[in-house]
Amino acid sequence: MFSVLEKKLYKFLLGMSFLLMLSMVSVIFLQVISRYVFSNSLTWSEEVGRYLFVWITFLGTALAVRNRSHVALDVLIGKLPQSLKKPVIAFGYLTMMALAGVMIYAAINMITLGSRQVSAALQIPMYWVYLILPVSGVLIIFYLAKNLYEDCMQGGTED
Repeated sequence: MFSVLEKKLYKFLLGMSFLLMLSMVSVIFLQVISRYVFSNSLTWSEEVGRYLFVWITFLGTALAVRNRSHVALDVLIGKLPQSLKKPVIAFGYLTMMALAGVMIYAAINMITLGSRQVSAALQIPMYWVYLILPVSGVLIIFYLAKNLYEDCMQGGTED
């Protein structure tokens, strides 16, 4: 059951990332055409592209954690004695979870401030931009917990 739900979440996140990337490329392409063909710059396109890029980055970070494609010190862990591998891996996951928790906490403060601010060109509340921070933080913690369970509780890191 958990595996099925996790796979659906993963497919949803991949789809969202694809749509956000497609939207960003389309908006930037539209801006280039508008500027160089029609000699008229769109006032909102740079801001939309920037905010989409932020969302893509944070969703991509969660997906990288899920796929274990984030930066890791695999060489160091490979040189450790077998008895130390799991504790070091667990410490790494727990440290990353703590940092994601700090990110969530700081993001909630940013969202509170962002509710009183609007973007320059789009005039949308800035909390829409900042909303991805706690969402990705929760996703990162979820995938780190999943990886921690698989690697340390099920014995997934035996080389």
